[in-house]
Amino acid sequence: MVLKILAAITLVSALVASAAAGILVRTTPYGSFSAWFFPLLVLSAGILTFAVLERRSPVFGKIFWKGEPGRNRVAITFDDGPNEPFTSRILDILKEKGVRATFFMLGQNCERYPGAVRRIAAEGHELGNHTWTHRVLPLKSPAAIAGEIARTSDLIERLTGRRPTLFRAPHGWRNPWVDREARRAGCIPVAWTLGVWDTDRPGVEVIVRRTLRGIRDGCILLVHDGRGVEDGADSSQLVRALPTIIDEIKRRGFHLVTVSEMMEAARR
Repeated sequence: MVLKILAAITLVSALVASAAAGILVRTTPYGSFSAWFFPLLVLSAGILTFAVLERRSPVFGKIFWKGEPGRNRVAITFDDGPNEPFTSRILDILKEKGVRATFFMLGQNCERYPGAVRRIAAEGHELGNHTWTHRVLPLKSPAAIAGEIARTSDLIERLTGRRPTLFRAPHGWRNPWVDREARRAGCIPVAWTLGVWDTDRPGVEVIVRRTLRGIRDGCILLVHDGRGVEDGADSSQLVRALPTIIDEIKRRGFHLVTVSEMMEAARR
């Protein structure tokens, strides 16, 4: 899939470079044009690669990926759920610790585990849209992107009575239409500050160490209660790591909040 993405970026880069070359042909002597073309192609490819794959890139539009410093706030976000029995175990921990989090959910998994979606909402956690299929968006058309977002939000609203107001692209990868379609659907695009690659299942101690090493004021932490649309994906390591992570974040004096609460603090 990464190769497909890079191929698409290269094609777009070539088109951009070709368009620019057309201008140069009409305005620049041949020798100068030939010297400009290859660097222009490389530059275009580099910019597009950065814009597509860098989750915090502002090239395609503003995206919220960290909170305002000085607020002593951290937001825990869970991607790719719901995924049982792990989402319920995470909810048990959050309830015991008195923490509210933000869940960026996949439509297919919401359809598979509607009870978990209802519980997430009933216990005061924030509902986020993470597309229906978890397929990467840079290869999709605006209509397809809009469909992924709308179908997921429609289902979450039917299950909970609440429509998501936040959207996170799978892998954080975007194209020029992703943020636009998310905003048209009433969602603010959200990325993250710190990811710890917990879906690789590196071990409980590694997940804890990576998290606590990277936690800062204003951090949006990305962890997972699922793994794409894989049914029953093993998230047990994250479940076992979570109590220690929460306790240590609190011990450091940070308040655990939802992403929307972090946004609101940043606007004050």
